[in-house]
Amino acid sequence: MKLYEFEGKSLFRKAGIPVPEAAVVADSQSAIQSAANLGFPVAVKSQVLSGGRGKRGGIRFAHDADQLESHVDAMLGRDLGEEKVTCLLIEKCLAVAEEFYLGVTFEPQTAMPLMILSAQGGVDIETVARSTPDRIIKVPLDPLQKPETDKIKTLAAQAGITDPALPQVAGIMKKLVEAYFRFDAVTAEINPLVIDDRGTAWAADAKMEIDDSALYRQTEIFAFERPEETRQTLESEARAAGVSYVRLRENGNIGLIAGGAGVGMATMDTVYHYGGIPANFLDLGGIATPEKTAAALKIVLKTPGVEGVFLNAFGGINNCLEMAQGVVRVVEELNPPQTITVKMRGHSQDEGWALLEEKNIPIVKYGTTGDGIALLLEEMKKKGATTSGHIDS
Repeated sequence: MKLYEFEGKSLFRKAGIPVPEAAVVADSQSAIQSAANLGFPVAVKSQVLSGGRGKRGGIRFAHDADQLESHVDAMLGRDLGEEKVTCLLIEKCLAVAEEFYLGVTFEPQTAMPLMILSAQGGVDIETVARSTPDRIIKVPLDPLQKPETDKIKTLAAQAGITDPALPQVAGIMKKLVEAYFRFDAVTAEINPLVIDDRGTAWAADAKMEIDDSALYRQTEIFAFERPEETRQTLESEARAAGVSYVRLRENGNIGLIAGGAGVGMATMDTVYHYGGIPANFLDLGGIATPEKTAAALKIVLKTPGVEGVFLNAFGGINNCLEMAQGVVRVVEELNPPQTITVKMRGHSQDEGWALLEEKNIPIVKYGTTGDGIALLLEEMKKKGATTSGHIDS
């Protein structure tokens, strides 16, 4: 779960990381009142989940009420990338003397957390990483043995951070590592970490993403359900249904439901091979009841751009008849315009196949996943879907 800046900073504050005074607003009147309380000048920050706000006009500065009102009117309600700005963070401006970059993220290659720091931070940190990678220090973290303060100070010195900023930066580095593990984060980033003209350190920004599988135990996150978004996102629906769902390509046209993560990955590769584009990954997991299967299918059908859905499952722990019942339930209830094709065999396969055939749902009994994808694309073509998939004759 990605967090907005103001949400990430609320967690930083709980972890003892200093953040500037600020207020979240949704209209110009509230913004002006908040700025009056904070004192001008203020930063006006669009609250979106994507990066690169500054370069896209999503961060501005106001020195008086008239300028602030103009910025708020221009920023609220506008699209920033693919997101609509529904609230702003009004924040006390910092008198910046130095900027640094701090981050902790999960490194897939090592399957370990990775701490990253640089004496150069701000909007051009990506340029620094490309042009002078030696200025960025990367250190794997052992989840069972957090780095001591002396080691952190040594790493900060290696990155080129010097006194008098060094002790404060090292202290915030340690607290950021602690916050990363405390909140089950996938990413915890401060860019920039600012030393102001009085020598005080601040987290001027906050980028945090929490591991979805750990949300159940993160009580601090429960209040972050955001009414500005869809009342219930597809990801939150999937969590409630007990399935694993990941949205993939924005231009994806094939929705996928798999009985296992490995099967799901292989199915995605097969979709690409046949010229389709996967729109999502969804793993039913074990004990795919009719209710669970129906919920999964509804989620995939609601995924934007999906023209066809392929269910690929083996009836081992799961029961083919019960999965078929879930599919039929959705077809009878919604009569979806998308094409649905099923490939499954195993426990109660004959009963499941018979039920699907009775409802004219295309199935693959003994063929391969490739046969199933080809059948799906052919059925989509009959319905006039604008699929990019090719069908070999």
